[in-house]
Amino acid sequence: MLHTISTANQSAIDPQLISDQDAVLFWQNGVVLALQNNPLLNDIINKTKYCYIINSDIEARGLSKIIDSRLKIINMQQAVELTAHHFPQMNWE
Repeated sequence: MLHTISTANQSAIDPQLISDQDAVLFWQNGVVLALQNNPLLNDIINKTKYCYIINSDIEARGLSKIIDSRLKIINMQQAVELTAHHFPQMNWE
């Protein structure tokens, strides 16, 4: 399953629903949750090692220097490929 996180609202996300085989994509306003030392992000990373973030969304918000280094930064084309390889998908918004 692919979990896409497009919200900065931490209470809208339940990490208990993420398994070790799932992938998580932070995009749009969801990139705000990918900051260093965020307890919710730590919970997600402890659930799965497949965590991605879109570079253009990071840059648009000026967050490049404070994004957690454990996430893999990808471009929009790679995000499209990620969605093509994972089914079903759940959007956290």
